[in-house]
Formats: sequence, structure tokens, C-alpha cells
Amino acid sequence: MEFRILGSLEVRAGAAPVRLGGRRQRSLLAMLVAHSNRTVPVPRLVDAVWDQDPPATADRQIRNMVGLLRRMLGTGPASPIVTDGAGYRLVADDARVDHRLFASRVAAAADLDAAQAVPRLREALELWRGPALDGLPGLAFAALAAGLEEQRMAALERLYELELEAGRHREVAAELTGLVADFPLRDRLVRQLLTALHRSGRHSDGLEAYRRHASRLSEDLGLDPTPEAQALQRALLLPCPAPTACPTPTACPTPTARPDRTAPTAGVAPSVPPADPRPEQLPSGLPVFVGRAPELLLLDRVLATGEPGTHPTAAPCAVITGAAGVGKSVLALHWAHLTRERFPDGRLFADLRGWSAAGPRSPHGVLAAFLRALGVPTESIPAQLDEASTLYRSLLAERRMLVVLDDAAGPEHVRPLLPGGSGCAVVITSRDRLTGLVAREGAHRVGLDGFTPAEGQALLARVLGAGTAEAQRQAGARLLDACGHLPLALGIAVAQLRDRPQRDLVAFADELASCADRLGALEAGGDDRSSLRSAFGLSYRALDPAARRLFRRLGLFPGVDISAPVAAALSAAAVDECERLLGRLTTAHLLAEPARGRYRFHDLLKLFAAELGTREESPEEQRELHERWYAWCLHHAHAAARVLTPGRRRVPLRPPPEGLRVADLTGPEQAARWCDDQRANLLATAHHAYERGNDETAWKLPALLWSYLHRTSPQTEGVALGRTAVAAARRLGDLSAQAHGLNDLGHVWGALGELTLSRRTFQRARVLAHDAGDRCTEGRALAYLGAYHYFTGRYADAGEYYERALDLLTADGPETDDWTADLCRTSLAPTYLLLGRYQEASDHASRVLARPRAQRNGPMDCSLLNTLAAAQHALGKPEEAVGHYERSLAVSSRLTGYPAQRAHALAGLAAAHRALGHEQRFRQAWDAAHEIYAELPAHQLTSNLPILAALGFTPPATTDRRR
Repeated sequence: MEFRILGSLEVRAGAAPVRLGGRRQRSLLAMLVAHSNRTVPVPRLVDAVWDQDPPATADRQIRNMVGLLRRMLGTGPASPIVTDGAGYRLVADDARVDHRLFASRVAAAADLDAAQAVPRLREALELWRGPALDGLPGLAFAALAAGLEEQRMAALERLYELELEAGRHREVAAELTGLVADFPLRDRLVRQLLTALHRSGRHSDGLEAYRRHASRLSEDLGLDPTPEAQALQRALLLPCPAPTACPTPTACPTPTARPDRTAPTAGVAPSVPPADPRPEQLPSGLPVFVGRAPELLLLDRVLATGEPGTHPTAAPCAVITGAAGVGKSVLALHWAHLTRERFPDGRLFADLRGWSAAGPRSPHGVLAAFLRALGVPTESIPAQLDEASTLYRSLLAERRMLVVLDDAAGPEHVRPLLPGGSGCAVVITSRDRLTGLVAREGAHRVGLDGFTPAEGQALLARVLGAGTAEAQRQAGARLLDACGHLPLALGIAVAQLRDRPQRDLVAFADELASCADRLGALEAGGDDRSSLRSAFGLSYRALDPAARRLFRRLGLFPGVDISAPVAAALSAAAVDECERLLGRLTTAHLLAEPARGRYRFHDLLKLFAAELGTREESPEEQRELHERWYAWCLHHAHAAARVLTPGRRRVPLRPPPEGLRVADLTGPEQAARWCDDQRANLLATAHHAYERGNDETAWKLPALLWSYLHRTSPQTEGVALGRTAVAAARRLGDLSAQAHGLNDLGHVWGALGELTLSRRTFQRARVLAHDAGDRCTEGRALAYLGAYHYFTGRYADAGEYYERALDLLTADGPETDDWTADLCRTSLAPTYLLLGRYQEASDHASRVLARPRAQRNGPMDCSLLNTLAAAQHALGKPEEAVGHYERSLAVSSRLTGYPAQRAHALAGLAAAHRALGHEQRFRQAWDAAHEIYAELPAHQLTSNLPILAALGFTPPATTDRRR
């Protein structure tokens, strides 16, 4: 049976196609084919099948569809779909899955000479029948199709590079012309076409192709062609007596950025403070490092960098690959510390958790952390992955930095994290061979095996003393064999031995060798997790009882970032005691400390600790631990919400468990900083609570986090969080909670620019809240519907919704929500303005500014001052408008988040200065506004254009937004 997704989904049994049923069954099967021979969790299948709006019965429907597909594809042992843990796996020979066969043929071509590689590459490309996953809608398939398309383009570029080297420029010119028409911004293809036309003597055709390419780059991205493309243009302008001497494109340099700050930048406008941060994020290396001389020399050779800007080649990249526990990360960090002087601008490090039981980190999350380390404020980080990646590459373009990406899941996991400048270098570690990265980006693979006998003995000699290790060489050999020559296992064993008062190597080696479970695991044929479980057990049993208890409890922790306060919440111990115990676990190499006071598990140790926690902690103790952790998250989130959105009604909580310490978050900055630090833990905890059936936590935690999450650039993770909250509330049968979750989800959709989705979600929330008799939540839904009508230009309707919301929100009773009521009052002011009622807008804004409010000097003040300024301008007083806009900017400068209000103030200020004839001030204000708008969803600018139009101001044509 053959499975095909390089085109529309097809399954063939021999020559006959297999009928696959409806769209949902096809979507499910396509996701399994795209991840053939790998387990796909049910939640991921749900996202693929229903995209944005899964039903409450989604899991059950997935099971039913799998059953139908099994009957279609073969029943019983013959079925290629197998159940694997919490998901399903399609078992198929790679040669019978077209995208796997394609990748295999491309990889095989990389090891052949040109004459053999060309037909192999053409055979691979013939597998494509059309756009990958053609006809399957949804974000999940769009991302998969984009990755497959990138693989196809890389293979095509390699093919034409070989064809040009073989002198077949006339033959490939027509093929390249068609491809460049489809992909006009792909620099390498364009340069290959220019080279083929130049060598064929077709100078006028080549110049026309260059002109079209330069025009598209300028119009779409505000960039000039790369220096190589410009060199080819110069060659085309002159007679070329030796055409074959023209450069053959072999790399993909970055197009030259224009110095003009007003040039279009495809939605990316870096907002970086004047300081020049020099991040040093590397975790500490091991105190003792032995061997690996050939690998270190290879890293030195392949990671040699040039001065930034000297030649536009990609940053050199090394991929360290090998089995779990083989020492990939240790080698990468050791080399990074040895070469510190080569990278004067700093070193970035990220644990990608690609093979972690907790799941991989998203590239956008890593980029956000890197950008913050490079000085970009959180609120200025683009929400879209490609824009964040572009900003990241721009910041690194003229720097000499090292980027270490640890534990990557696959090529697409790291591609957005690769710098473009030749002054940087990248070291990646992964259990995957990352063949796609080697083939497309030219990464160099550094394979790593276990310690040789000499290296193992050298480690023992260094740690235990040369004389001791030499005298007891045979015992050391037995110890090394018992550890499977894996550096991680040997390191743990040596740590245990050093903790023994006598340090008796012979007795220790005999004990380890005689451990039946350990030996059986080590000799079980390459099961890395089993092979290390016994080694971890020895390390665990050497701990004191308090450290063992904390280790077990950390294994049950649903988050990823461990600190002393987190450990205290999980163990009910004092923070000082937890600091000591965490230090003990770190010394025993059972935890890593990537940053001071911040701890993380290696993924296999996390699995081991979880098994211990499940086995040795009673069900009641496990339940108590999770309830205690949930309470810690809920009460801290409640405290943060109280200061971030004062006066906004918050969900009620039960009293915290006895002895649970909740930090005092006294101000917005401290609250936002706590949320930043715990963000990954909080998001993971909400999903964990839902999976364990704690629906109260699963909907209340997202509800409390709204006060934090809505301040920052919209993140797609908010969609998943909102869906979890709604599903939990639905499972509880709580209509009010469902409405609350739908309101928050609708707000995320709106922040992402998905206004139609937001409207439908708010409408559902309003109906449920009304049925539940929850006036506050219904009022919020009406207020948000008002915002929807405002953003879509229906101002009279918007005003009606705001006034209806106010009627509900100001009614007597416990439903009062002063914050949202103030939001409605604030929103009415620009609504009056856009209805042409300028004096009423001015009077209303002044009254709201003067009245007592839940939050002063916050984002609502910015909005009110902006409206007051615009009304004064519209009434013929632009000089008074300037003062109000400057007050708004002063307030926004003290806020974390809310970039749209600052952009609106700057845009209005530009309009006022132009009306007053202050041309230079107008240009400065508008350029600053444009920079912020470029990072926001399009509706933020478009919603402000009618206000600017009412002031007789037309923004300069500097925006080409493709959002």
C-alpha cells in the first residue's frame, strides 16, 4: 500500500486507489501520513481535523474515524494504523510514503557526484503531483505543506546548481524561467536563472529578469537585490568573453537592506533601545571534560566565521547528532566555552526540548526569549513567527555571536532560529540526523558515539586520581561497560562514587555490574531510556530522604521551569530548604541549572522522576501535590490580575491550602515580571489540569491570566489556552464559565485580527451568559461586540452595544465590574468622534477623565486623551490637540504593553503638527507611529484611519502590510 501527500492525498493498493471517505477522515489520515512511523497525539489530530472549533466529542470522533480508516486500509494485524499511548501511528515502509521517499532520494543524491546526483534528484522531484496536501484546509496543514514545499525548493536549487556546473545552461533556462515566475523573491533561483541566461548569451532576457526581481523586492520587502545578483546584473550589462566564469549561485545571501528608515519592511520594524546587550546565556560546562579531540577539531574547522558583512554567506552551522546520553550537549557547551573570544558580541542558548516528554518549545517562544536578551521589549516582539525571525536575523546581521540550539526535534524546529550573517555560528544538538538541514542549509554533521575505553579511563583518572584509576584499570573497564560507554550514565556513576567516603572503585564497579535490573537494561539492545533508568536509580538512592522526596515530587510537576518557590509549593517545605535540596540534586546531576536559581530536568531524568513519583507517592499524595500546585498558580495569577487590571471582576477562588505562601505582587511591573517568569509553567498547568479532569482550574487559570496575556502582542498559544478553558467549562456544565472562556477566546481572535471569528465567539458568549443570568459576563460580551463593530466601521451599532453593556455592568449586585464599565465609557468617546459629534466626544472624554476610575494612568487614559486631542483638532484647535497627545504619550511610556495606544497618539500628533505646518515634527511622529503599526494586526491601523481622515489627514504611503 502506497501513501501520497505530495499533491492531493492518495492511497493506492497496487494500481487501484483506495476510497478514503469525507474531508475529516482524509484530514486525519493525512496527518498520520505526514508523520508516518511517528506517534501523533490525539489533540494534534483534533486540531488538524477541526482546525479552529473542535466539538466537545472530538476525541471520541477521532477514535471512530480511526476505526473507519482501519477498515478501509486493512483490518487486524494488516492495518497500518496502530494505537500508541495517547495517539496513533501509521506504520509504513518509507519507500511507500512519497514524502519519505522524496527525502530519502534527495539525501542519497547529496553523497553522489554530479553525474549521478542529477538523475536521482529528478527522480525525487517526479514524485510531486501538485501542491503538497492539496485540498486540505487549516493551519496545521498549511504549516506542513510549507515545510514540504521548502524541501522541494531546496532540491530544485541543488539540481540546477549541478546542471549549471555541468554546462547545461541552455537546457535549464526555460525551466528556471517558469520557476522564477512562480517564486520571484527566491534569490538563489533568480541568480541561477541570471547565470543560465548570461551563459546562453541572452543578455537582454537576463536584464529584464533582473529588473522584475529588483522591482518585486522593492515593492514587497523594501530591499535591494543581494550583492551576487547585482554582480550578475553588471556582468549582463557588458560583453562576457568567458561566460562560464560568471559566478554560480551556491548560497542564499540576505538581500541588502536599505538605510532609509521609511522604506517598507514587510511588517517588521525593530524597536530596540540604545543599549547594545551582550547576552551570555551559556549554562556552565562540566568541571571535567575528557576526549572528543577529533570532534572538537571538526567543530573548529566547520564553524570558522568571517567578519560580519565581508561576504554574504550563511552563518556556519554544525549539527551534533547521536543517541540519548551520548554527550551531545556537553560537547557543544565545552566547545562554546573554549571559543568565547571568537564571539565578542555574546552567546545565545536555548534548550528546545525537541525530544522531551513535555513536548518541544515553539520556535516563536525561543525567538521571543532571544529577542528579549538582545534588548527588544516584550511588547515589541512580533506575534508572527516569520516576522520575529526576520527581526532576529536583522539584529544579528552585523554581530559576531554564537547560537547554541540544544535538543532540536527536526529541521523545521530550528530553521527560524538560524542567523543570516556570516559573523555568527550555530551549534545544534539533536537525536535526529537533521538531513534536511544538511541538504538545504549546508550544515555540517558531527556524529557522536559513546566513550572509547581510553576516554572512559581518562575520565575516571581525572575525577578519582590518576594513581587510583591506573591501579584499578580493570574495575574501571567493568564500570564503563556497565554504563554502556554512555557519558551521561558514566557521569552519574562517578558522582555516586565520589560521594562514598572510601571511594572504593572495585566495590562500586562490582555492585553496579551485579545489579540485575541495570545490566538487563544496558544489554537490551539500544533502548536508551531503559539503559539509563537503573543509572538514575543509583543516583536517586544515594540522596537523603528529603532530597529523594523533592526529586519524586518534581517528577510530577506539570511545568518546565523549576525554582525554589516552585519547589516549595510542590513539597510544602521552606524556600531556604528547597534551595539546599535543589543544590543537592544539581550536584548529583539529577537537575541542570541553566541560569542562576533556575533548574530543569534532562528529559530522561524527568521521565524517571515521574515514574518514581507515580510509584512511590500514594494516589492521595499525588492528588494533594497537584491541588497544592494548582492553588499556587491560581492565587498568584489572582494577585497579578488584581494589580494589572484593578476593578475588573475576577473569578472566585477557594482559600489556599494551609502553609501555601503567595508572593505579594505590589505593582504592575512586579506582577508582569512574575507572569513572564512563570509563563511556561502557567500555560502548561492549565492544559495539565484539563487532562487530569480538574476543570475548575482549567478554566479559572486562563481567566485570571487574561489580565496579563492581553497586554502583550497576541500569541497563538492564547487560542489553545482559550479552547482549553471553554472545554473545561463545558465539561463542568457551567454556562457562566463557558461564557467567560468564550469572551477571553474571542478577545484573542480579535487581537490576532480574526474579527469574524471574534464576533461569532462573543455572540455565543452573550447567549450563554444571558441564559446563566450572569450580567457581568454578558456585559463584557456586549462590550467586546461593541469593539467588533467599532473596528469594522459600524460606529452607531458600536455605541449601542457599549451603552447596553454599561447598563448591565453598572447594575447593583455582585456582578459589578468597574474596569470593564470604564472600558465602555472610554470606548464611547472615539465612537462619538467617528459619528461626527466632536463636541460631545470632547465633553465625554473630559468627564470620564475627571471621574473616579478603577485604574488611573493606564491604557484607558491614553485612549481618552487621544480622543480628546482628536476632538479638539476636529474643532479647529490643533495646538491644544498637541498637548493632549503629548500627555497620552507620557502615560504610555510608563506602561508595559498596549502598543496600539502609543501608535494612535503618535499618528494623531503627526496630523496635528502637519496642520500647524510643523513638517519635521510631523515626519518624526508619523515615522514612529508607522514603526509600531507595522508590528500590529492590520485592523489597529485601519480602525484609526477614519479618525485621521476626519482631521483631514492622509497618512504617507509608506505601508505595504501583508497580514
